[in-house]
Amino acid sequence: MPNVELLPYSRPSMWRRMSLGNWSNPTDPTVYGRLEVDMSAALAYAARETERTGARVTPTHMVVRAIALALKNLPLANAIVRFSRIYQRRHVDVFCQVAIPGSQPDLSGAVIRNAADKRPGDIANELKQRADAVRAGKDPDLERTRKTLDLIPSFLYRVVLGAVAFLNYTLNLDLRWAGLPKNAFGSAMVTSIGSLGIPEGFAPLVPMSRTPVLVSVGKVEDRAVVRDGQVVVRPICVLCGTFDHRVMDGLLAGRLVERTLAYLSDPEAAELAAAAVPEGK
Repeated sequence: MPNVELLPYSRPSMWRRMSLGNWSNPTDPTVYGRLEVDMSAALAYAARETERTGARVTPTHMVVRAIALALKNLPLANAIVRFSRIYQRRHVDVFCQVAIPGSQPDLSGAVIRNAADKRPGDIANELKQRADAVRAGKDPDLERTRKTLDLIPSFLYRVVLGAVAFLNYTLNLDLRWAGLPKNAFGSAMVTSIGSLGIPEGFAPLVPMSRTPVLVSVGKVEDRAVVRDGQVVVRPICVLCGTFDHRVMDGLLAGRLVERTLAYLSDPEAAELAAAAVPEGK
């Protein structure tokens, strides 16, 4: 008689198969942090960006923008580990996880390239186009990846994904000739769990991505807070961060959090400051 009674499992989704290939028993140097953010100013700015572009700007887009600018101003945090050495990235790209609904839900994502040079409305517009393509099965990079995974036996996922990560990031080879997208995961990952009605939650780093920062954006909720000695109600969003401690020590993570919070607390001022800096600087 078995120790645990089991039932047959339906064919795993693409994300589930990649997860099985990526993770083993936890041994990674992972650090977690939680931040409660008053989104009053961010939501007001998001509404103005929605009016400007016609794209629905959400707290997630504001967080993507905030993190991108923070990484641009903290180049030591915009880094990757190769051969046990840390290298700075030249560009700031942010990977946004995308849920794929259906009878068997899946999870994928899209990269916003040079996110530090794009305002929230432009990020929202681009991400919607990319997410729509992913959900419709019309994203060429994702479809090539999906077809490749379908050809690989499940017991080889970890070996194959590890080999891809080694070639892509450790050796830093451009494998577009083999159907693999260039720099598929970017400088940081952002996942919107708030859109699923979840107030807060931590997400794991994806080993093959070599991305040292992952932020979960929770559901915005009205909460009682103290301002100037008075109890008032404010829209609060909980950001949960997961960091690779090899890249992000406490001081660097603290500065990243400080800059992210500064943007979300006053996006108008932050955007004016960013506009005053030449693009790419």
